[in-house]
Amino acid sequence: MPLTPEDDEFLQRVYDSLTERPLEPGDARYVPLYEYLEDGDPVERLAKRVKLAGFESRQLFSGFRGSGKSTELLRLKKKLEERGYLVYYANAIEYLNPALPIEIGDLLVLIAGAFSDAVEKDEGFSLIGESYWERFKNYLTKAQVQLEELELGLFKDVAKLKLSIRDTPSFRQKLREALSLRLAEVELQVRKFFEDYVKALKERHPGSAGIVFLFDNLEQLRGSLDTERDVIASVRQVFTVHLERLAIPYMHLIYTVPPWLKFLLGAANVEILHSIVQWKNDASRSEDKKGNGCLLSIVEKRFGHEGFLRFFGQKDRAESFVKVCGGNVRDLILLLRASIERTNQLPITDRVIQGTVRSIRDQFLPIPIDDAIWLAEIERRRESCIRNSEPETVARLALFLDFHYVLFLRNGEDWYDVHPLIRDDVMRIAGAEEAEARSKKGNGS
Repeated sequence: MPLTPEDDEFLQRVYDSLTERPLEPGDARYVPLYEYLEDGDPVERLAKRVKLAGFESRQLFSGFRGSGKSTELLRLKKKLEERGYLVYYANAIEYLNPALPIEIGDLLVLIAGAFSDAVEKDEGFSLIGESYWERFKNYLTKAQVQLEELELGLFKDVAKLKLSIRDTPSFRQKLREALSLRLAEVELQVRKFFEDYVKALKERHPGSAGIVFLFDNLEQLRGSLDTERDVIASVRQVFTVHLERLAIPYMHLIYTVPPWLKFLLGAANVEILHSIVQWKNDASRSEDKKGNGCLLSIVEKRFGHEGFLRFFGQKDRAESFVKVCGGNVRDLILLLRASIERTNQLPITDRVIQGTVRSIRDQFLPIPIDDAIWLAEIERRRESCIRNSEPETVARLALFLDFHYVLFLRNGEDWYDVHPLIRDDVMRIAGAEEAEARSKKGNGS
């Protein structure tokens, strides 16, 4: 039966609710995926470390695309505020170009600037009479940093200054060179700014439990095709050689970092959001009912109880999308949105389900042979199978994880698997290549 105007209105409403944007705390569509799973709630662990640490701490938080990292970070902000902390948030990508390398001097300046902006936004004015950007301009003038007259003019306009640091490689390089021999001075200047702001915040909010700064989206530092190697090397340098410089006295800082840091910093404690476990790490991949139940709850929340029955007709049709999403919220939402785009009658038909799954699967294809061979090894061993920590190798595995060819999972221990949508394709491509290699070897060629 064709869709009625009421059906169209219903589908539009559900389609709009299937957003990939972070959900604010208290949103009726939120499902506490991580709170009830075997490994426990990572947000609660972050919050507990803040409390146990006392006056100051530095934590690294991460998640792959579609893991719900930003949603969980907003939940952390609310949780800490309910416990009496002053919590300020900034989006690193407003200050950093993810395609360009980063150095510790740049990062310290931008963290201070971002914190200054975040506090002024929440408090309504500068607590110490000047923003960090004004103080930084004065520092450069007093330190007699040599920049061209046109570039010095940028400091008269804070918006232009931030944009130039973010997106103009030539200016950023000159500024970096100008500050490279002054790292100790820059660090001292940044720390003095934080010291003054912390003092002003404590005077303004005398009963607060502490000050927390969430610097989000640093995990997007990946580089472009031309800069990928340099960006990965620069991030590695910052979080190894200069990690201690990222701690600020009398403040709790939580940085969201690239998840591939896990492969470069074995000893670093990075709290990573994993894909929701839908099957167990055994030979037959036996079902994990709790994980699948959590993901099905997402579908029910987005459609509403009556809307769920109206759209799917029966539960197993919704489960058809859940079981192939790889435990990733973004992929589940993509499947649901694509199904609405194909729907011409309610409830949906098996043909729509099959066409939807095929369309999302096709987005992963084609898979290069070399990639398929590595992915097949991951499928068999349930490990990352990363052979070295060279930037090219790390970047390749990061791509697998970012685009969900590979899933990072945890149920008592960390393990990996290939996305269910492409598992058969991977084994077919790798198997054909291995068979051809054996044939050539047998023929002596």
